[in-house]
Amino acid sequence: MTALWALVIIVNKKVLEDVHPVAVNFFVRIAAIVGIVCITVPLTALHLWSNGFGIDAAAAGWIALSAVATWLVAFNAYYYALRGGLIAVVAPISGTDPLWTAVFAWLILGTAFGALTVAGMAVAMAGVVLISRWMDAGDEAGAGAIGGATHGEVLPADGETDERAGSVARERSPAANGRVRLITLAVVAAAGWGIGPVLVDLASRSYGKPTATMMLESQALGAVLLGALLLVRRTPPTTRRLEGPRRRRAVLLLVAAGALEAVVSVLFYLSIANIGPLLTMLIMATTPAFSIVFGVVLLHERPSLRIAFAAAVIVAGVLLAALDGLR
Repeated sequence: MTALWALVIIVNKKVLEDVHPVAVNFFVRIAAIVGIVCITVPLTALHLWSNGFGIDAAAAGWIALSAVATWLVAFNAYYYALRGGLIAVVAPISGTDPLWTAVFAWLILGTAFGALTVAGMAVAMAGVVLISRWMDAGDEAGAGAIGGATHGEVLPADGETDERAGSVARERSPAANGRVRLITLAVVAAAGWGIGPVLVDLASRSYGKPTATMMLESQALGAVLLGALLLVRRTPPTTRRLEGPRRRRAVLLLVAAGALEAVVSVLFYLSIANIGPLLTMLIMATTPAFSIVFGVVLLHERPSLRIAFAAAVIVAGVLLAALDGLR
């Protein structure tokens, strides 16, 4: 599940080169629905699992809330962040979702957390602060573009000193704003993903088990909400005119992302049902490690050693906090 999700991140990064983030989110939901049907119908028909199909009103309500938090909020934030930053930056920060799961489990379920969780939160936050301080133009990999800057901008060479100083300030401001926006988007994604398992757990408790109907309701409602958002905003689905091989490549990447996400979704629900949300998120906390390795090997990203160290600090903090739920 964890390795597949890391691979999904790689595919998403590639498709975002040509497709708008909200459109990626929408099309992946459609592909994921088809994938979930193709997986769960044979499993049910052949009696290879006991989850089957079914839902009640309370479970449907929890899943609806989960769909809003996960697909409409978290994934849109994640896609925007992923489009503008290195995987080595986005994956570790958005991978703090187990910390948010612990917080929401405490707020909603009354689950207590102890000193390890608090210590883990502090360590992970330190890692996020380190990333925010160490992100330079190369490490941001486009974060400035989110804030409106481009890496091709240069300072005028013949201006007066005060004009040059003003130009420097104006250039740094968009870059700083882009850095803050990138980190904020990744944190919002983590928070949305963090509350998702708690809501799924509530739905599973209400009905007695997680079912394919819950998975399909979540994805379908997400697709409806995202489709409505695309219509309201009238955002073109692609970032450029796609023809021939480029268009086929985008379609294949979207289908691949949806298919992989369908498998991860099934495994995710089964994990929550069998080992609980906290242990599930503990396992998922190792995703940034896979993602960074895949990013280096498949996308040829070259994060600095400082960014890699900060990412390791975040993962260590998340693992430390998640261990508290196992005691």
